[in-house]
Order: sequence, then C-alpha cells, then structure tokens
Amino acid sequence: MSNGGLIIRRNERHEVSLPSRARVSFSHADVVKLSKGAGGKDGWVDVHLIDFSRAGIGIVSNTFFPRGSLIEVEVPDLDSDTGGYLIKCEMRAMRVQMTDRRPAYLIGGAFTKLSDEVNAQIDDLMLRLNGEGDHDA
Repeated sequence: MSNGGLIIRRNERHEVSLPSRARVSFSHADVVKLSKGAGGKDGWVDVHLIDFSRAGIGIVSNTFFPRGSLIEVEVPDLDSDTGGYLIKCEMRAMRVQMTDRRPAYLIGGAFTKLSDEVNAQIDDLMLRLNGEGDHDA
C-alpha cells in the first residue's frame, strides 16, 4: 500500500537548537573533500543541531555535505565544566536540502556505528529532551 509520498517517522523526533560541529568522517576523506576555506582545524565546520531522534539527527550547515557521505558530529555539553559532549557520533547524510532564506543546507542523517557509548548518549539525550534526565536540555 502506498503512503502517497508522505514521510512516516517511526521514531519520536525532538526539535532542538544546539551549536555543534561536523566534518567528513575519515573513512570518506578520500571521497568527499571540502574546500580549504570551508573547514576549520582538522576539517571541522560549525553547524547547528536542529532535530534529534533515536534513529538520527538533523543539522543546518553553511557547508555542503553530499547525500550519502559519512559525517562526524559533535554536540558539546554546554552544562559541563569538563568539556564533555551530549553526543559524539557518525551519521550518513540521507537528505540534503538547500534552505530558502540563507545559503545553508538542511542535512538529515541516520546514525551509523552505534557503539555502546553512542547508544548511551542517545538514551541520555532522549531522556533529557523528554524532561526525564538529570538536566534540562
């Protein structure tokens, strides 16, 4: 049965607004190369995390990452004095769309390489976003 082109989400999704950074994963560094002006130290660029679910995340980036590319994303824990991360993960860019108001890209990604540590970060952030964690995100 057809869903008429609708995107049906299977996971609860939270809209957020968190400063983050991203870069092309080392495993794709030979395939996807950012221009020298695009990336900062070690290829990191500033992005903004705009949505979060157990399956993946959405970011806004002024730098283009092609669909299918593997991207490392780090979201710092602004409440932490130790410089920790809310989540440090790898995602595959599944959807890339240029925004209409500024030269930026909406990038929707699916998590890859779900280690025990990344799963724990996902669980913790979902609890925080649901108001059940130790902190308010």
